[in-house]
Amino acid sequence: MKLVVFYALAAGLVLSTGCSKKEEPAPAQVAPKEPAAAQTPMTFAQMSEKATAVAAKAQAATKEAAQTMNALTVKPEQVLAELSQPVADIKAKAANYSQPELLAAANAYKDAILAKKDQLAGLTAQLKGLGMTDMLGEKGIAIKNQLTQYTSQLSGLRERYGVYLDMLKKFGVDLSAFGI
Repeated sequence: MKLVVFYALAAGLVLSTGCSKKEEPAPAQVAPKEPAAAQTPMTFAQMSEKATAVAAKAQAATKEAAQTMNALTVKPEQVLAELSQPVADIKAKAANYSQPELLAAANAYKDAILAKKDQLAGLTAQLKGLGMTDMLGEKGIAIKNQLTQYTSQLSGLRERYGVYLDMLKKFGVDLSAFGI
């Protein structure tokens, strides 16, 4: 849904840059008009050249919007890869981000944290569903090890998520939508 809205905004931006024209104020003195015979209408070749130039400008703007979109997209793999980096490195990297980049990263972290919570809930339900002998057996131990791993990942995600939220506070962003 966010992607569709972004594409709609990008298309609107591209269309508005090609369609807007500022009017210049009329000069105080009106120059005498040349006779109608001296004015030459625009030829098909000139119109074609102008249309090609406008199309090239629109393609460049579309390419730029797509690059901006890719820069603002944070993939879940990137979020999980940041777990191996120290928090100090994350702070240094986040300090160089603009507000839209921070918002994209914070949203990606929020999604990753919610996914980990769901995984933890599923594993907990599996563990509760096991009998006492299975809980003490290999299956129970494997589930407990996964729970430990997911819990440590969740705490790391929350710590790094806090870094991005602190940076967003400096920009004056309302953080009520980022509560988990």
